[in-house]
Formats: sequence, C-alpha cells, structure tokens
Amino acid sequence: MMAENTVENDARQNAGSVPERSGNNVVTVVLTADNHLGHTAFRQHPHKREEREQRLRHAFQQATDFAIGQGVDLFIQAGDLFDTVTPDERDRSFVAARLAQLKQAGIRAFALGGVHDTPADMQSLLHESSPAPQISYARLGALHYFSPVRRDERQKLEPVIVDIHGVLVGICGLGVLAGQQGDPLEKLRVESDIERAAIPILVLHAPIEGLSVSSSLLDVRARVSRESIKKQEIFRYILAGYHHSFSHMRIGRTEVIVAGATQHTDFSAPDHAPGFVFIGLAADGLRWCNHIAVDALSLQRLTVHTRDLWPDGATAAQRSPTEIILERLRPLCNTERMIQIRLEGELTRGQYHQLDLNQIRRYGEEHCFALAIDDSALSLLPEQEALSAETGERFSPREELMTLADEWIAAAVDEREQKALRLTKEELLLAMDDIKGKK
Repeated sequence: MMAENTVENDARQNAGSVPERSGNNVVTVVLTADNHLGHTAFRQHPHKREEREQRLRHAFQQATDFAIGQGVDLFIQAGDLFDTVTPDERDRSFVAARLAQLKQAGIRAFALGGVHDTPADMQSLLHESSPAPQISYARLGALHYFSPVRRDERQKLEPVIVDIHGVLVGICGLGVLAGQQGDPLEKLRVESDIERAAIPILVLHAPIEGLSVSSSLLDVRARVSRESIKKQEIFRYILAGYHHSFSHMRIGRTEVIVAGATQHTDFSAPDHAPGFVFIGLAADGLRWCNHIAVDALSLQRLTVHTRDLWPDGATAAQRSPTEIILERLRPLCNTERMIQIRLEGELTRGQYHQLDLNQIRRYGEEHCFALAIDDSALSLLPEQEALSAETGERFSPREELMTLADEWIAAAVDEREQKALRLTKEELLLAMDDIKGKK
C-alpha cells in the first residue's frame, strides 16, 4: 500500500490554463457539486433573492459552458444540485436546458443525489408523487442518476460501464441521507462488472474525515473515514461532493477530489473560491486536476468582542455600542460582498438590550449584498456576576420583567394597548410566581 500523501491544488487556477491532452487514453471530466440551486437562506429583499438565485444558476452554467467549450468526455454532478427536493420550475427548466446542451455536444452526464435534494427515506424517493428531482432528467435520457443505496448490507453498487475512445470507464454512485449513521464505505460491495474498467470511479456525496463541514448542511452522522478509503481496493478515483471547499488528496492508492460548492451558501469557508474542477484521468494515474473559479460574491467576516463595545473612558461612553459596530462595518460594505458580523464575549442583559441589531441589519441590507449576524458566541453573565457589571444591585428576572413591561406600558399611546400590556404583565408575573413556588 502506498504511503498517504496529501496534495493541495491552487484553488484559484486560471480557467484559461488548459492542460495538453496526452493521447486518447486520457478521459476528461468536469466535476461539480453543491450547486444548491434555489438556496435562499439569507434574509433579503425580494429583488436581492432573485439576483441570488440567478447567480446560483449562472455558476452552474459556467461549469456546463466550460465542459462544452473543452469538449470533455464526462460531466459529473456529485450531489446537491438543488437546495430542496422540490425545486421551482425555473430551476428545473434551467437545468433541463443545460443538460440538453451537454447531450447535444456528446458529453455524457452523471448525477448523484445529495443530502438536500434527496428524499430522506427510500419510500419517498421511489414514490411517483415525490421522486428526487433528478429522476425526471434520467427518464428522458439527459443523464444517468445514481439513486441512494438502500441501507441493506446485501445491496451492491451497480456500475455504469462506458467506452470512451477505447478506454473502459466504470462509474458508481454512493450518497448518504440526512440522519444516516456509520461509514458508507465500510461495507462497500460492488458488482464484479467493475473489474472490466480501466478507470474505476466512485462518485460520492458524504462527509469525509478531516475535511471541514459547512454550517448550512443538514444533520448527517455518517462519515467516510480515511482508513476505509485506504482499505478499499476497487476505486482508483473518488470524485466527491458534500464539503463546500475544493480539496485534492491522495489517500493510499486513491485520488480523492472534492469539487467544492459553486457559490458560498454560508460563511464557513471565506478564503475558498467557489468553482468546479477540470480533471484528466488515465488508467496509470491522474494527469491533471485544476480548480476553476466561477463568478462569485466575496465573503467578509467582522468579529466584534464585547470588550470593544463597552470600553473604559469618558470618550467611549459618548458612542453607543451600535454606533461602534456600524463604524467598523461601513468600510467593509459593497454590493458585491456578503458580510457576517460575529459577536463574541460576555455581556449583561442590560448591555444586550443596548444593541440595536435591527438597525445594523438594515444598514447591511442597504449597503452590501447580504448581512448576517452570528451571536452564537455571546453569553449572558450569570445574575450574580452582573451585579458589579451594571448597577451593583441585585436585579432578578422578575424585576427585569416588571421594569421592561412598565416601559412598554408607558410608551403605549393607545389605551386598549396599555390595558392589554398590563394584563399580560400580570399573567406573566403570576406564572413566574407559580413556577418559583413549585421549586
């Protein structure tokens, strides 16, 4: 067994740098994955959501246009083409048109279900009323779709054998479903027909040990271990999706190539360029593996610690914590950038209420493409620690509720609204007293 050797390729390689083909024994491939067509996780104005969806489609089209322009042999989509099992008609029609172009150019297309665009159970997958969206393309002959493998140890992967200018290529597909557990490669079984192939390929959509996981991915407890990749003796090449950053590594005798996403869907990999991969495969080894960047919005993360929002000194007291954040945010904003503000540190409840996060969101929505606020690293000081941080007096949750409710009642201009607030206040106080009495 060969020693493990990890190879990192330049994630921003120029798309115009095309390798020379060395004879007819090289099989050329465009690999793409995690296109997430229809993704709308960011809270945005409708016209920005529409632009976002157009950008997602354009990125996928860059991959298909490149494949046609280079006259590649195979176009492989390794999962999560769509962000949902029920994509809208615009995305369905768009993909149909791109696949038709590939077919007309004589390029064989293969696709694998992902975690997002595959029904979570086999019955839904096979049911006529709710099949995986790619199945309709497969029925029309636009691509070969690898359905998820049943969770049955006796189930074998069935390879597709294709002859590409005299070279037999065997392709299998293996994906995981949301909630699935275990190592899908551990008990891998493949039909013996794969042995005829000079170039055996596994198209994979699953987490791989050692690679970062996007925060937007659904719950998947399955994971492919590096050891199981080493032990498998069938596939010389694993072409994978699921992870949103491009990577290329050699594990044992296997070349593992992860396509990465074609657009950012969260802030988990701000330094990685979205794109697809142009690959040259041969029976005796990999000829090239070039990551081709696509047009994409840039990401920027702004980390703000609570100690910077409430510093000591009279000058600092003249500025609100909200204004401090806006001052740091303004230089970063432009319409081609998505920004995440990450708030970190400890603060009191009173300090938290001083933050006008809605004002910050509105500013971001007006001055950049998208803005997200991550407050998962914030923690409220325990009540006893908050004493010296604020007034030095004990401030119970009951007293805090009374103070806040009184402020709302005083601010209400309508008598009926004031009456409703008073009744709500009394009901909440009674409920709190009841809970306290039961402890």
